[in-house]
Amino acid sequence: MSIRKLLLCSTVLPLLLTGVGRADDMASADRDSPAVRGGRDDSEDDGPPPTLTLAQFKKAVAKVQMPGFQRMPELAAGAGLGLILVGENESGVTIMGHGLRTGEQFEKGAAGKLSRFKHQGHEAFFAELTDDEGEKMALLIVQYPEHKMSLMITGKPVMSRAELMKLLAQVEL
Repeated sequence: MSIRKLLLCSTVLPLLLTGVGRADDMASADRDSPAVRGGRDDSEDDGPPPTLTLAQFKKAVAKVQMPGFQRMPELAAGAGLGLILVGENESGVTIMGHGLRTGEQFEKGAAGKLSRFKHQGHEAFFAELTDDEGEKMALLIVQYPEHKMSLMITGKPVMSRAELMKLLAQVEL
């Protein structure tokens, strides 16, 4: 999954779920994006979906909260799982469980722009990126091979690594 696709999914999906955006808005944003075509891109393979069920994901993110942000219902979309927190002024946080290869593809695509570290024995990456509109955002990805999952936490506008780590600390996997 390319950085552009990750950015698109993290910005368009919250708008649709909160009713701010409409399906035709998303389609006009990028007709060929995987978000428009059901989350899949035929040219890339995200690998098998996470082995976590939606019920297990809901339990893992049950305690996630952030002052000033409203939780949306957890969701299963395509081969992924997600939780979205919506704030004021178009701010938002997404916590998404994607196939394990998503993290590997991100690592290749963002080489030189990310910092690597370990989180409770799991490989993890942090990066600050700029989307196509010049807006900065932050990404944190933790690899959970035992669940065949890359857990991705995004914050827009940009959030610090420490802020994203506070959210990660609330996820119980």
